[in-house]
Amino acid sequence: MDSQHQKGTPVTGDDPLPGMLAKLAAQYKESKDFSEKVQKKTDELKQALITYVKKYGVPDDRGHKWLAAGDVQIKHERRVQSGFDLQAAIAWVHELGAWDEVKEVIETTNEDRILQYAWHNGYKDEMAKFYTERETWAFKLVEQKNYDDE
Repeated sequence: MDSQHQKGTPVTGDDPLPGMLAKLAAQYKESKDFSEKVQKKTDELKQALITYVKKYGVPDDRGHKWLAAGDVQIKHERRVQSGFDLQAAIAWVHELGAWDEVKEVIETTNEDRILQYAWHNGYKDEMAKFYTERETWAFKLVEQKNYDDE
């Protein structure tokens, strides 16, 4: 990027970039606002359809509900998840007296314990090498303001 277009540096003269960027940003904002309105309307329509299919839909052998709607079928899909109740199973194994047969001991540590050890034993400067940075980027349109405010 050339130096006159760097962050916070005003552009002067006949440079077309400020006008073009303002136009692109305005179009982006309009498009994003429109997209959000369309998504809101889509969500409202979906909720209305779900209400109807829940009330008038015909269940199939898997528990999904179906309702004819013109050229399409509305499907309210039943999804079932099963989970293991570990606490109940542990209580059951204790009742059987079989805890020693099924328990598992796992050795582990955590960052706080390592930091505590390092500080108490004079290794605090060594700890910096264990921290890594990860960079990510986010795109935002922000109302006109000073860059330093962000």
